[in-house]
Amino acid sequence: MKKVFLFVLLLVVVVSLSACATPASTTAELKDPTIALNTVQVQGYFAPPWAGWPGAVPTPTPNPSVITPTQYIAFPGTISVPLVVAFVWDVTNPNDVPVTLEQMKFTVEFEAAPSKAGEYFALATPMVYEKQSIPGKMTNQVRAVVVLDSAVVPGNLAVTSGQRLGTLKLSGATLVKDWWTNIPDSKFGIKATAGTADVMMGSTKKVVTFEGKFPK
Repeated sequence: MKKVFLFVLLLVVVVSLSACATPASTTAELKDPTIALNTVQVQGYFAPPWAGWPGAVPTPTPNPSVITPTQYIAFPGTISVPLVVAFVWDVTNPNDVPVTLEQMKFTVEFEAAPSKAGEYFALATPMVYEKQSIPGKMTNQVRAVVVLDSAVVPGNLAVTSGQRLGTLKLSGATLVKDWWTNIPDSKFGIKATAGTADVMMGSTKKVVTFEGKFPK
């Protein structure tokens, strides 16, 4: 009976020690995932509508004041041409256990090339709320879609970079025309800067930073 009791006691101790043992990969030992820009794709493109674009739309004829309520006429303001760009990111988990990407954001910058090569202007800050688990030693892809508006970008540039535009002798309208015309052929650089991502690693949330450039 005594031997049976000692055997049971020993078994309990072994099980307890196994349960309390430190896992092979604790949160403190986990490495941060890497986030690298794979490619930038033009996901939706509308060719500039006329040679004078992005100037103001010609004043309608007849005058809107004589148009009846049942008739439709275009608003006589600056024409709006959308540009839809997708940033495809490779998120690589170097650990043996899964980690979870909860959200990410970054700033989109276009280069003022060819006239001012090397000068970049921030245009938008997309945010991605697409929670996903990344298995150990695997890479997931995350697509972040950005919609830019030709009627909005010049105003934003005037507010955020007005003085710099003046120093470089550039205008928002000229930049928009160059960007919208040349982006299908990748004739200027595109940057993703100030990138941050919230990642769950075990029971701990970490902020991972990243950036990217295209073409590479």
